[in-house]
Amino acid sequence: MRRLLRRLRRQLAAARLRVVYHERYAFAIPGVPLDPSRGEHILAFLLDRGLVRRRHVYRPRPAALRNVLRVHTEAYVESLQDRAVVSGIFGVELDADQAEQILDVQRLAVGGTIYAMRHALASRHPVVHLGGGYHHAAADRGLGFCAFNDVAIAVRRLQGKGFRRPVLIVDLDLHHGNGTRAVFAQDSTVHTYSIHNTSWDDAPAVATTDVALGGGVTDAAYLAALRETLPAVLAAHRPGLVVYVAGTDPAGDDLLGDWNVTAAGLLARDRLVVDQVRAICGPRTPLVVVLGGGYGHGAWRYSARFLAWLVRGKAVEPPDDMELTLRRHRSAFAGLDRALLAGSGSEWALTADDLLGGDPGARRESRVLSRYAPQGVELLLEHVGVFRRLRALGYADAVVDVDFGSGLGQTVRVFGERERQTLLIEMRLRRDRRLVAGGEVLFVEWLLLQNPRARLSVRLPPLPGQQHPGLGLLGIVVGLLVLICEKVGLEAIVDVPSQYYIAAVGHKHMRFLDPAAQARFEALAEALAGVPLAEAERALAEGRVVDAATGAAVAWEPAPMVIPVSERLKEMLRGPAYEAAVREARARLDLRVTGGSGG
Repeated sequence: MRRLLRRLRRQLAAARLRVVYHERYAFAIPGVPLDPSRGEHILAFLLDRGLVRRRHVYRPRPAALRNVLRVHTEAYVESLQDRAVVSGIFGVELDADQAEQILDVQRLAVGGTIYAMRHALASRHPVVHLGGGYHHAAADRGLGFCAFNDVAIAVRRLQGKGFRRPVLIVDLDLHHGNGTRAVFAQDSTVHTYSIHNTSWDDAPAVATTDVALGGGVTDAAYLAALRETLPAVLAAHRPGLVVYVAGTDPAGDDLLGDWNVTAAGLLARDRLVVDQVRAICGPRTPLVVVLGGGYGHGAWRYSARFLAWLVRGKAVEPPDDMELTLRRHRSAFAGLDRALLAGSGSEWALTADDLLGGDPGARRESRVLSRYAPQGVELLLEHVGVFRRLRALGYADAVVDVDFGSGLGQTVRVFGERERQTLLIEMRLRRDRRLVAGGEVLFVEWLLLQNPRARLSVRLPPLPGQQHPGLGLLGIVVGLLVLICEKVGLEAIVDVPSQYYIAAVGHKHMRFLDPAAQARFEALAEALAGVPLAEAERALAEGRVVDAATGAAVAWEPAPMVIPVSERLKEMLRGPAYEAAVREARARLDLRVTGGSGG
């Protein structure tokens, strides 16, 4: 009975949340570190955990021009026909097609915020728009990745339809909501509230609260500023509609941010906003949430934590990309072969030979992992979303190339165009029976994921040998390899990380086969806690990581590291004998970082 009641409560909670999203939002802007899959990942998480019902996910339509012109001048909108103007807004050189697509996507997102506001007022349930928050755009100009100010346009539309109650815009993006402030500078019914690093506009405004905290802000200072200022604004303004720009760029790992707010701090911020709105204005006060800024492949998780709390009233940790891939695709992957082979007879339908590479004896050299022909590999990459993401990054004609080698493994490459000039993905794979006693594994000798069109972040130093930023596909690709292991019957994915940072990136899902190597890694991770990975590599290379007992420098020692797939290996690497051996070896290690670095 208790389980039934808990399930009923979860269903009722999920029924209260509405989400607005369009798959066209997954469009990458070359040179801008926005994750095109941010909204898609959040939505997948919400649906997977039963936090929103699919029938409560709405697809918006582009905003009508008449609504755009409620805020933006005709001269400014006309100027957007010039790609140089759009390039200036986004800080990168764009061609005509890219400029047009960006404007189309942002206009679609304006329609999303319009829909979210309309539905929030009608239902009095929270409505989340997985986009929007383009708060830098003013009436006559765009700025900072913002061509149209979706929140301002949606509010002006409501006012044009007769909405007369006060509106509060709570903007907690790292950057100042200067455009929204300017639009409503003379409107006392719309209060713009912004906590940010630096103010971009200090012109007089009749209803605004601006709090500039500078750089290097931590949880305590951020939350204190919010507690000291927001309740008074709510009490004085008594809004009939609250719009929350829930930017995640205050996070310490944000690629464009200069604050050090933790995941716990961001969730506390979000909870504080919602709790204060409900306490002061009433629990049925219409609330619209838009995403705002957030830069990097992990930005979506901060929003996902908040929305899970909004529905459940408690924290729900979102999965990483590998876990998300397995959750989303495992069931469909199991039946993929059957679905493909039950084609309609079209000349384009894949055959068993296409997918599996034909007879094992006759065409052994033409199959990846003794199973998949190149067409099958391409199909699998499409199935799990690799090509969808590459298209969003601007690689519309990505192609797969397979080098079957000479029996030492096969190399799968993905190029950005048919001419095969821009290498995006390269992985060298082989089946191996020697690494793990009594079983066969997938050995990954080499894995490269890179986006040559993007720029390295000035905030995150490049890792050793890194020439370009990543694609944000590591978790998805590894998830695909796990699915392949399950399908083919391989017990694990094995890698031998040549450097510490590679092991550090994969340690959540991987363990070293040798308990002594696992203990050594854990000791290094403890000594280097809080040190950026690039600096950690330098400390090791320069001999600044030492054994406290002997004073000897500690070097990185490559050893096999495993993602267990079979139950046998999972039990072996998590079992009491393995854990006891790790503890015993770990007790003998005391590593320190010298020279002013370390935890």
